[in-house]
Amino acid sequence: MSDTPAPDSAAPADEPAATPAPTNSVSDPAKLIRLGTMLQTLMVEVRDAPTDEDGRKLLANIHNETMEELETILSPDLMAELQEFADCCDDDGIPTESELRVAQAQLMGWLQGLMQGMQASFAAQQAMASRQLAELQQGRGGPPMPGNMAAGPSDADPPRGGVYL
Repeated sequence: MSDTPAPDSAAPADEPAATPAPTNSVSDPAKLIRLGTMLQTLMVEVRDAPTDEDGRKLLANIHNETMEELETILSPDLMAELQEFADCCDDDGIPTESELRVAQAQLMGWLQGLMQGMQASFAAQQAMASRQLAELQQGRGGPPMPGNMAAGPSDADPPRGGVYL
């Protein structure tokens, strides 16, 4: 591949392929994991502790700042989905202790679901890439797949192991 841009005549042909970009995306998965871990730790720490008014203000502020940070790394579709239920900690007043606990639990559950979805997506991509590689190697008569070096009648098929994360 070259680094030179394609001629203008190629732009319309590439445009339809570039338009359906993935809408549900995370630009910084490491930041997502850090935020999720912080929220999970916070939930454990404040679970049994009664919170006074100043503590609830602080927790509401942390919740709002977390939402702002998530907005920088989530696609608009994912952020809209998250906003549907995460508006309990508005700047209008001091949320109650139960409102904060519900908001934190919802946010944590949503983040865990998002991370599990990302893991499943990565596993599916890895499985598809392995399958394509095996098909290419079989079609070209290429070298056997790794882990398939021992000679024996049961080694004729490519390995069909699980996906490790």
